[in-house]
Amino acid sequence: MGGNCRLAFAFGHRGDTFHGSQVQPNLRTVQSSLQEALYELGFIKKGNTSGQPCILSSRTDAGVHVRMNIAATDIPETVWNGMGEAGFLTAMNDQLDGDIVVWAAQKAGDNWNPRRAISRTYRYRIEGCFDWRGAEKKQFCEWLNIFVGQHDFNNFRRVDEVPSTIREILSLKPWIENEIIIGFEIQGRAFLWNMVRRIAAALCGLSKGVFTVEKVMQALNEPNVEHDLGLAVADWLVLWEVEHEEINLSQKARELILEHPLSRPPNRYDNRANDRWIERAKLEQIMLCHSEWEGLIS
Repeated sequence: MGGNCRLAFAFGHRGDTFHGSQVQPNLRTVQSSLQEALYELGFIKKGNTSGQPCILSSRTDAGVHVRMNIAATDIPETVWNGMGEAGFLTAMNDQLDGDIVVWAAQKAGDNWNPRRAISRTYRYRIEGCFDWRGAEKKQFCEWLNIFVGQHDFNNFRRVDEVPSTIREILSLKPWIENEIIIGFEIQGRAFLWNMVRRIAAALCGLSKGVFTVEKVMQALNEPNVEHDLGLAVADWLVLWEVEHEEINLSQKARELILEHPLSRPPNRYDNRANDRWIERAKLEQIMLCHSEWEGLIS
């Protein structure tokens, strides 16, 4: 009998229809949905006691949309050789609901670990936050530069047990459309739980004037002193891309160039109009992901 091969596959999903990414008892999660599809197709067997049969590169909370994440699973090599990428994508997407899509796959090394990514990139649509008051581009870039480089982000995370709270931000740049700040794009090798959303909250505080640059820098420079700068909502966060050395699935995502015209928020003092725009903007977040998946899978 032939052995197994390790498969790397890229997928995206809506964040508002899952209880996060990791398996949780009696809850619909991304990992459990992917594993159930793999079980139903006979690619993996139930009762696997050697750990999770489907390993995700990045973990996301409920509400966080995903344009691109990567998973690894071991399937019979004869099955992969017989169907290839196109067959795998068709089979998986026939099993999955429309709020989760597998859009690329390739064979990886036997010991390849999806957790060891070169970088992860997120986009946050900060204009959707109630506390965002806008900023000039130059000023916004100066605020973003505060976080670039290696820092101890202990004050910018959910408290949980981790070996180290030191992380490096490789790039942090404004997300701009028609000269208007939409949000920001942040790239790093790894992120702490809630780290991006806490950075977004700090930026909102700066725009509102409730925080100074000195206060934000103090939170970074004094990791052992508690500084709570808030937590922005998950609705506006998208895991945009994950990059690995050993596989080239991210290249396909990088080559896709789509325009996503987004609506502009109304006057913040018109509460009813603003509430209607928030609901519309949330739908735009979902449509953005769907159009990206359609472009990537075609």
